[in-house]
Amino acid sequence: MNFKYVKSIIAGCYLVIATTFSMSATEGIHASILKIEILQDNGKYKKHTVTKGETAYSIARLYNISVGDIYALNPQSDKGLKLGEEIKIPTKSSPSTQIASASGKSYLVKSKETLYSIAKQFDIKVDDLVNANPELKVKPLSEGQSLVIPTGKYTAQAPITPAPASKSHFIEHNVAAKETLYGIAKQYNTTPEALTDFNPVLKDGLKQGMTILIPTLQSGSGVSSSPSGQTPVSTLRDVDAIKIGVVLPFLNKSQGKSARFVEYYEGFLLALEEMKAKGLSANVYVFDMGSETGTTKLKSLLDTYEMKDLDLIIGGVSSDQIDVISNFAKKQGIKYAIPFPTKTDETQRNNQIFQLNSPHEILYANTAKAFADMFGNANVIYVTESGGSNDKKDFVSALNMQLSQRGMKANSIAANQNLTSNLSLALDRNRKNVIVAASGSAQLLQNLLPALNSIKEEQPNTSISLFGYTEWQTYAQFFNDFYKNDTYIFTPFYLSDDDYKTKQFVSNYQRWYNNKSLINTYPKYAALGYDTGIYFLTALLKYGKNFESAVNSVSVPALQTPINFDKTNANGGYMNNGFYIIHYKANGSVDKIEYGK
Repeated sequence: MNFKYVKSIIAGCYLVIATTFSMSATEGIHASILKIEILQDNGKYKKHTVTKGETAYSIARLYNISVGDIYALNPQSDKGLKLGEEIKIPTKSSPSTQIASASGKSYLVKSKETLYSIAKQFDIKVDDLVNANPELKVKPLSEGQSLVIPTGKYTAQAPITPAPASKSHFIEHNVAAKETLYGIAKQYNTTPEALTDFNPVLKDGLKQGMTILIPTLQSGSGVSSSPSGQTPVSTLRDVDAIKIGVVLPFLNKSQGKSARFVEYYEGFLLALEEMKAKGLSANVYVFDMGSETGTTKLKSLLDTYEMKDLDLIIGGVSSDQIDVISNFAKKQGIKYAIPFPTKTDETQRNNQIFQLNSPHEILYANTAKAFADMFGNANVIYVTESGGSNDKKDFVSALNMQLSQRGMKANSIAANQNLTSNLSLALDRNRKNVIVAASGSAQLLQNLLPALNSIKEEQPNTSISLFGYTEWQTYAQFFNDFYKNDTYIFTPFYLSDDDYKTKQFVSNYQRWYNNKSLINTYPKYAALGYDTGIYFLTALLKYGKNFESAVNSVSVPALQTPINFDKTNANGGYMNNGFYIIHYKANGSVDKIEYGK
């Protein structure tokens, strides 16, 4: 994809681009705006020859860079590394300690130094140090790391070596089996970064049997105490903030396809901004997995600290990608929201999954039941496409099952040269007649609608309705005929251009994104991103990280997607059974009837 940047809202939280994105300074357009630029080859790199057993992730760790840095300079690596392959490794100049720069001073981190000791050495706040070095928000301080010291007060002090911890101010914690740094931090109401600051050994990883020091509260002081008597708790991250990862193919080579996912994320950020105003505290991480189908890059991302520390993952496109993320989420105990249609049955066996778009077989079964309830005494007539595929045979089968259970039987007529006369003969003038297309094609409608219009003129008192499918909402050329024929369509998504909330959303979207128009797709990806965000962020705000117990109590004003999650089975996850039946009425109005609640 050949776009230069993507604009995204920072809604009271920070954004981490974990692969081929690098962050630039924020801009002010009605709120904080972040420009995300693709990392370009600036000529400053060294070469590395891949040895046996090495991966993009292991090489990234070796050079203290991100996996995304490797993919950015070596696009071919997205498909995997080959033994003996020579790849580019981005390099930085090696600044000596305290070299003046335009934005401050550079400083090379020494052994055993902490954020607190460096901040105190330069008489600045830890927050200021972190803001000047955004990478500190997502990975711990490391020896040899180059930091920017923001301009301000500089006191000529010798580097501070932390004094040995006083046990009166710390608790000794013995690491048990299966404990994680995040779990221990949460147990003591601190952060993983704070624990790493006070236990440099943690930079090599947490190990069972290890004894680490936990800062405690001074008696009567209400503040935590460090060896130097200062507050040790890191301000890098709100320990109570929800951590959400959005995993999508933002940099796919096909511009059109990638643009959809960028728009999805932009819609999600509008929901985030709305929920921020309601008190939500969230950290959002964005992971680019490059391909819409492949899993190589995705698997590398799963090794990162950021992915393992999430509370909710949103994303994945192909069945293979969803299977990989599902297995990871189940192992790590992370909630996983699948926003796009998929053929996998992971929801049946993973209780962490929330699938926003149900598979066709579930949608068809639910719609068939709603149809039978709505038209229980009707004369049902199928119109099949002569010589066509009749691609809705699965829906017809589901509907026939429902009709049979209620003692009903449908007739079938082919859309051939005798369609008008055969259809007229099949009508029942004493009850409702519902014409069901057996194909979603525009060609069938092109043959069927003139026949219906002709019959209506000849039999104005005969009650006739037409019933069809999601894709019909894209056939603008037939809309006038839909109204004339009292048409119903079923769909898992519908966005009304005349709805006030839709108009408000489009206005906000254009205001935030420089008058950018929504891509002409069905569904609208920005609206889908908004609906995903508004539902899950509301659930997290109201009911916390384990919101599944209250899933039936989460009610949100979705734009395009009706959401009603039901548990698939005792050991499975949650499936959205919500859908709409859209009624194009003869008076020119449209009713949107929601099902699933």
